[in-house]
Amino acid sequence: MTDDLLAQLLDPDPAVDEDAVDAAAGRALAGDREAADALRDVVLHFERFPISTFERTLNRLYAFADASLEPAMLRALENGVSAPWYLTAACGRAGFRGAVPYALALLDSHVAYERTVGCEVLGVLGAHEAVPTLVDVLGDTDHRVRESAAAALADLGGSGAALGLRRELVEPRFALLGYVSNALGAIEPDQTTWLLDQAASPDTRTRYWAVRALGRTGSDLVHEPLLVVAADPAEETAAIANGSTVASAARSALKTWQRVRRVRAADTTSTRPTT
Repeated sequence: MTDDLLAQLLDPDPAVDEDAVDAAAGRALAGDREAADALRDVVLHFERFPISTFERTLNRLYAFADASLEPAMLRALENGVSAPWYLTAACGRAGFRGAVPYALALLDSHVAYERTVGCEVLGVLGAHEAVPTLVDVLGDTDHRVRESAAAALADLGGSGAALGLRRELVEPRFALLGYVSNALGAIEPDQTTWLLDQAASPDTRTRYWAVRALGRTGSDLVHEPLLVVAADPAEETAAIANGSTVASAARSALKTWQRVRRVRAADTTSTRPTT
């Protein structure tokens, strides 16, 4: 690391280290190994640097992170160098699975935002062992935390995650279940067949959210059934608590279905090998 860069990173003036970290990250992204090593040194030896330098460097992990940083990050977490949620989120961005216990601990926080961070990190890190806990979090009092838990379950996938989300759809604890339907529409294994069955349920609320979820699947199986529901006069009057009807849910789902199909087609085209 150059003496000038080291001096700037060690400077206790936040204005100085802000410019130094940003400049070093830009250089690292452009392939400057010396700049990347300088930023890694801030993380590896965070005790030597101002806290503002360390925290700002964590915001630029995408420019230089590698596996060598994980022990230092876990040491920072253990020593409470910065807010646990902040450090845990940084570990999530870097893919450090050692942060899973800290993410789980965040789920017990009294602060809703910290619980959302815990959910998000568990999903990003592929923490399948956390599925039962995340299913429990679907009952959180804060809707943002419930949404984060559902998204994490969708990311993790598997039968346990799917069963937890299914139960929430048919035995709802809350009136609005968009986060549950979004997760069920995107999760693996695919839930299309089960959702089609629920779309014929005698319970209006179950039908509504199942129909919404079908659009997210992008499946060939759902287009015609959604068209039928969207045109059904009886479903124009079948409404959930906020006044939205099952027919309107089907029309919304059709738009989502088309968008999912376009994205998938674009992804297929972009990954197709050239000759």
